[in-house]
Amino acid sequence: MELILIDGGPASGKNTIGTLLVKKFLKNGIKSILLDLDTYVEEINPSWIWKDKQQENIDQLKAREKYIRDINKYIIEDFTVISIGERFLTKEDLNAFISRLSTTCPIFLYHLSVPLYLRKQRLHKRGPHSLIDLEKDQKERDSIQKWYGYIYENVNSPEEDVLNLSDLIQQKIGLLNLSEIK
Repeated sequence: MELILIDGGPASGKNTIGTLLVKKFLKNGIKSILLDLDTYVEEINPSWIWKDKQQENIDQLKAREKYIRDINKYIIEDFTVISIGERFLTKEDLNAFISRLSTTCPIFLYHLSVPLYLRKQRLHKRGPHSLIDLEKDQKERDSIQKWYGYIYENVNSPEEDVLNLSDLIQQKIGLLNLSEIK
């Protein structure tokens, strides 16, 4: 069992890569599941539009609590969990997430790095989405001085990227050194 965290901005390929990794693991006899924080938020508020910031914070916290409970549950049940939706831009982001885990297992972190023009193309194919500000997200990501985990350039076909990430996982590249983070 492992916890594989996939971070990336909107339209970076998190869902596509996560889904294909689960299929690959299952095909190889490894119990695995993809958990997407966005799905948990959408269970509470499908529109992603809140009447005020306080209600948004309450709903986001409820979603994160259920998300973490499920991650812990599946790890205890010996699943490899692929987790997407959280942002892991800073040491504080990682510590906040890891401190909520009640189980221990190897934790891998992969940051999907995709050029802004390609993210725009991918987002355009999905259709308009007024809540996503790619430029703002890209500026935040570009300002990070130290990345934890492994930065993976997600610019190939999804199938090739999954093979590459599988190889990185097997080689333990991207495995977090928790003592370095705390």
